[in-house]
Amino acid sequence: MTDWSVNKMEKKDLILKAGTRIISEKGYSSATIDEITKKAGVGKGTFYLYFKDKSELFFSIIEKEFDNLIQDIVKAVEGMDDFFEKIKKGIEMYLLYHQKNYFLFKILIQEKPFMKKKNFENFWEDFFSRWVFIKEGIRQQIKEGKIKQGMDPDDIIYSLLGIIHSNIHRWVLSGRRYPLVNKTETIYQIFVSGIRR
Repeated sequence: MTDWSVNKMEKKDLILKAGTRIISEKGYSSATIDEITKKAGVGKGTFYLYFKDKSELFFSIIEKEFDNLIQDIVKAVEGMDDFFEKIKKGIEMYLLYHQKNYFLFKILIQEKPFMKKKNFENFWEDFFSRWVFIKEGIRQQIKEGKIKQGMDPDDIIYSLLGIIHSNIHRWVLSGRRYPLVNKTETIYQIFVSGIRR
């Protein structure tokens, strides 16, 4: 990799970080490209080299954070054999990531109307499709008789993420008064009791 390409990646990363900070503080509508470029220490021309507009920056921020989240989970469960222990560790890592990066869920809550307008459903579909490693595990557990027969793997994943997200939402609204990761066991027990045979 050349120095120029490294520098290019660094500039893009600076814009992403600045955009994340400004949008989480002010909201998408109030954040301006001028503020973001000033915070990143780059010119507006540089901004447009990487993003066609503020909307593209916004979705790039969300995509980058979710990529980081999934990488953390995959790394944490690597080498674990027991499916249910993997699920528990995955829940823990999901909560821990949002505990450290609470701005992500804050942005998702704040900008729900905007995301709906921009057909964000396609992004969610892409996000859920990345949980293939869990889906395969669920199918195997059903085959082995450890998960109730007739349950759809997609429904199971959506339900798990629904329980996790409702707990994160509650935590954010509470003013983050307690360590979010402490909810791991509760979420795990509620989820497993619904699917385990």
